[in-house]
Amino acid sequence: MEKYLRLAWRNIWRNRRRSILTISAIAFAILIVAVTRSLQYGTYDTMERLAVRLYNGEIQIQRAGFQEEQTLAYFLHQDAADWAQLVATNPELTGFSRRITGFGLVSSDSSSAGALIVGIEPGRECEITQFVTLVKEGDRLAPGDDRRVLLGVTLARNLQVGVGDTVVVLTQGYRNQMGADTYLVKGTVGMGNAELERGLLIMPLHNAQELFSLYDGITQVVVSTTDFRKANSRAKRLMALLADQRIAVLSWEQLMPELKQLIIIDNVSGAIYLIFLLVVVGFEIFNATMMNVMERTREFAILESMGMKPKQIAGLILLESTMKITIAVLTGLAVSVVAISILIQHPIPLGKEITDAYASYGFSIEDLKFSGRLRVFLEPTISLAIIAVIALIFPVYHTIKLSPMEAFRKG
Repeated sequence: MEKYLRLAWRNIWRNRRRSILTISAIAFAILIVAVTRSLQYGTYDTMERLAVRLYNGEIQIQRAGFQEEQTLAYFLHQDAADWAQLVATNPELTGFSRRITGFGLVSSDSSSAGALIVGIEPGRECEITQFVTLVKEGDRLAPGDDRRVLLGVTLARNLQVGVGDTVVVLTQGYRNQMGADTYLVKGTVGMGNAELERGLLIMPLHNAQELFSLYDGITQVVVSTTDFRKANSRAKRLMALLADQRIAVLSWEQLMPELKQLIIIDNVSGAIYLIFLLVVVGFEIFNATMMNVMERTREFAILESMGMKPKQIAGLILLESTMKITIAVLTGLAVSVVAISILIQHPIPLGKEITDAYASYGFSIEDLKFSGRLRVFLEPTISLAIIAVIALIFPVYHTIKLSPMEAFRKG
């Protein structure tokens, strides 16, 4: 084996100009694909994190059926579990907040509009999500607030009310009791989500419980974790810990399937680009290997006449190609790791127009983030290995079938 390695290395060195071109093409392709995928995954992480923290949270604990029906009939007792103890005993969880979500009619002196009414725990909710902190005018809700509400900016504009004005809220509570009360507008929130801004009213949890006649009830417990990307597995673990068939534990991917679908569609386009680029590299490998075989047919004929078998010659060609591809892959990976590490530490800043456009949708993005996930480096490496194997099949097969007389004639 050592003899074949020395012979293969000698042949690579003898054709070093072509070998360097092939190695450079493969390494550059790995670098381009790795940086592109790193940017894609970094962007996905940023968008997902912001979307998750905007309103829904990473994990929601609900009564089974609430997500489909969205009615107060599917409520939980607020002490259905020791939520604080559950978080404290699971290091993967970082916090929780209880909510009531219902619907009602909000009226002012000049107009009325339907609204999504969300009762929150102000002290806890702002640590889990962002929608209660995106205050445009006035102040956010604080622990101890009573009969104070936040309105979506569009809802406030449609009702022609501002900070310090009073609104009347009319609802149909649990078991069809009518609920009505007056509340002082403490502020308005703008989240970049037109639907929520047009019909969202936020109030303290105890006020919502009184309004909906659910004095010890809630509809959701929102839970945050140390890594939102692992929300699915942690939701399953929470489900096993609670061990109650009446309770459903949903991750953000289940709560926002449309976001996951959009990311999958965009990821497919990135995978198509990766495949296209690597196919081009595959043709380069095929062309370089085939040219090497064709130029050395007389050499192969001499080797065969000296007793070397065609399979041994084919193995030598395969060994040379494998060595060049290995050098190229290691070089490409080394350069990619260095480049991506630098880009992670120094993200690319975005222009003001782009940041303003993201801000209009509720996303605070000031630069392009890059990801250092392992798959960023594995995807081009594994794909290239598959492409290289396919590209080497015909040249190796051609070498095996080459007879000495045919080799002398072609040489």
